[in-house]
Amino acid sequence: MGDLEKKRSKEEEVAATDRGEEQQLPYPKSVFFIVGNEFCERFSYYGMKAILSIYLKKKLHFTEDKATVIYHTFSMFCYFTPIFGAMIADQLLGKFKTIVYISIIYVLGHLLKTLAAIPTLGIPPVEFSLIGLALIAIGTGGIKPCVSAFGGDQFKLPEQARQLQTFFSIFYFSINAGSLISTVLTPAIREDVECFGDDTCYSLAFGIPAILMLVATVIIIMGKPLYKMKPPQGNILTRVFGSIGYAVKKKIDGVPADHWMDLAKDRYEPQLVEDVKCVLRVLVLYLPLPVWWALFDQTGSRWTFQATRMNGVVGGAGTIKPDQMQVINPLLILFLLPLFDKILYPAFAKFNMLQKPLQRMTAGGILTAASFFISGFLELEMMKTYAKIPAVGFSEIHFMNNIPCHVSLQLSNGTGLVQEEAIDKLENLVLRNLEPGKYSLDMEVSSTCLPAILTKRTEQVEVMTHDKEVTAVFLGVDGGAVLPAVLDGHDDPEKDDGANGRIKVVYDMGKLEKSTNLTLKSEKSYSFDLQPNGVYGSNYSKIDTGLYDIMMDDAKLGNITIDQGGVYSLIVARDPETNIHRSLTHTLTTPNSIHILWLFPQYFVITVGEIMFSVTGLEFSYSQAPESMKSVLQAAWLLTVAFGNIIVIIVAEAKAFNDQASEFFMFACLMLVDMGIFMWLAWRYTPRFVGSRDIPMKNGVANTNFKNDTEM
Repeated sequence: MGDLEKKRSKEEEVAATDRGEEQQLPYPKSVFFIVGNEFCERFSYYGMKAILSIYLKKKLHFTEDKATVIYHTFSMFCYFTPIFGAMIADQLLGKFKTIVYISIIYVLGHLLKTLAAIPTLGIPPVEFSLIGLALIAIGTGGIKPCVSAFGGDQFKLPEQARQLQTFFSIFYFSINAGSLISTVLTPAIREDVECFGDDTCYSLAFGIPAILMLVATVIIIMGKPLYKMKPPQGNILTRVFGSIGYAVKKKIDGVPADHWMDLAKDRYEPQLVEDVKCVLRVLVLYLPLPVWWALFDQTGSRWTFQATRMNGVVGGAGTIKPDQMQVINPLLILFLLPLFDKILYPAFAKFNMLQKPLQRMTAGGILTAASFFISGFLELEMMKTYAKIPAVGFSEIHFMNNIPCHVSLQLSNGTGLVQEEAIDKLENLVLRNLEPGKYSLDMEVSSTCLPAILTKRTEQVEVMTHDKEVTAVFLGVDGGAVLPAVLDGHDDPEKDDGANGRIKVVYDMGKLEKSTNLTLKSEKSYSFDLQPNGVYGSNYSKIDTGLYDIMMDDAKLGNITIDQGGVYSLIVARDPETNIHRSLTHTLTTPNSIHILWLFPQYFVITVGEIMFSVTGLEFSYSQAPESMKSVLQAAWLLTVAFGNIIVIIVAEAKAFNDQASEFFMFACLMLVDMGIFMWLAWRYTPRFVGSRDIPMKNGVANTNFKNDTEM
């Protein structure tokens, strides 16, 4: 009886299918494990990548150029490895085993990255970080082509076509949710949390993404009893490359043919060869794409470094971290995609504008170039506030005047008088572009200043300057004599890479029997121990922005305001007139005066460019590819991202520009030239007929809500 019921049920299902009815099959519970896995994996990847550039510069002490090279090398490998992940899944292991095995490598990469950020372990941070990044690139790239396809395998088609569409909507929402949350959260953790005796906590900021990737691996394994497993069915890429290689070999051998790919028809089926011809026509249009990616992917490197030199304070709401600005792009994508789809594209169509996909892509590329012109002009304004660092072959001297008098300075060396300057009372002065070496400093105070106190108004001291360093000299009074004192170490005008200021306490406590405590008090307090009997300088401390009371033991000396990006020397010494300790603030480097939200215009323009170029390009190339070649175009698209990162690496390594603004302008001009080439290729292109089995072009079908995760 049971067999008879099964036979009837099968017959009814077949009959319903023949009538075109969609079967109401239960929604596969297995996909929720896949969605959970994707949320955690995207959180881990973008959470780590959001803070990577600043970590490379600030903690591993790479230059901006070298940090940019490492960042884009990592990104490049992230988009090369998906090809190998797809091949392993389709030819050897299947999707599930590929996801699990490569996820273990992924977790190991995060673990090494986290351990490298813990200073107390004593392991080599650079080596462990780079190995960790390599494993993460293998992990994220290896599973990229597998997870969404594995989710699609859980549905029976055509009966569950609508449920499959719902799954992909939920899947892409999980991508955006994980990415957006982590891009906001991890920069805040690395900046606002203190751990292991450091004023930041990169280990926790990297550790949370590592834990999320471990959770992602556990989730995907937990769902194993529910999954539909499809065995490996071979990878079309190997057959495509094989047919092309075979045809090229015969062409080189001189075998004639109407089209060189026709030479492969004696070994490969004719339909495959014709499909490869279609793909190759589309791939010609892909040639200019790497330049676009070279510009777009700098939002996580060069633009993030640009944000570190801006003022992120937002009134009482707190401070925007430089690496948090990357979240603007996905937020704008979510808002602008439906706007373009429902309003802007139809409005332009009424004027016969932006109707064809290649027209939209050209306009998007020009807008991307415009975003880099905007960033270049912004950089020119910001350069006025940048720290002035001595160049190779030069040194500087920073004078800090604690005397309420006008002081004359003469700097000499073996060749005679080098420079003569005057410094106002209680002010500071930096002498720049000095050759490194030994100098003799003569200081003099006029006879009209402090006549009842000063008995010796001139003094001489030897000053040794060093290449690329700023030597600090304190001008004070000891009893009745002026006293120029050269501080140990050197001043550092470099700005903080985060949302803080930096301060060094320079003090002369006189002849005391014990050290004194100095505290900067606000919502957060910072303490310094001041040693007696001499002029000293503390190490630089990173200080949160805000107004602080300056307390020496229980006495209040005054106030100091710390602004983002400012580098300050806090002078604590006796006032020569009253013989009472007081404080002075000298600014060595001007705080960031341009607000970080001035980055919004360039982010807005490049996001509009992304919608018109990247989203439309994905949609167009997908519609132009035969059904059997969709995965081939996906692989080619990912390769254009990889090659775009190679362009950035080459430019950064060349060091052809003296300032960042010039490099931005170069990329903008390169993009315009690139779009000229693209327009010529588009003019020559003959669109392929779209058959009933193919996906037609529509407005805004492809939703790349967060960078490149929703491709095809």
